[in-house]
Amino acid sequence: MDRPVNIRQVEACPVVSMTRVVSIDVLASFVEEAFETLERLASGNLGSAHPFVIYHNGLTADHDGTVEVCQPIEGTLDDVPHDVAIRTVEAHREAWITVTKAELEYPDIDDLYDDFDAWLEDAGLMRNGAPREVYWADWDTTGMEEPVCDVCFPIA
Repeated sequence: MDRPVNIRQVEACPVVSMTRVVSIDVLASFVEEAFETLERLASGNLGSAHPFVIYHNGLTADHDGTVEVCQPIEGTLDDVPHDVAIRTVEAHREAWITVTKAELEYPDIDDLYDDFDAWLEDAGLMRNGAPREVYWADWDTTGMEEPVCDVCFPIA
């Protein structure tokens, strides 16, 4: 791995989320649409944690994947649309790396995930949950070579 891998404990987090089975071709538009919708729905109830995307069952050029976009919240929300869920993401331990906007481009992101998995194996760690990307930078104003998010693998 060509960068530091960090380990952190993540507290349980209530979220409002949207889940969809998508192809690589529509991933970016779904994530953008979902972030906008969820931020609007959670207005006034935004949690202190950053929004994130969970890739539940893999997503490749040959295989559509189930993608869940999550916006942490505080309190409760009423009258959410039928395609929006409210749930709690369980507390977990995760390994994480910081990546640039350019590194998130397909197919480069696949190599990064493979390298991260290899690092976990070499370190004697095992993934025990779906990978996620935590977005903490302003996507629209961040340059391609600037850090924009953390790629995180829940671990045992």
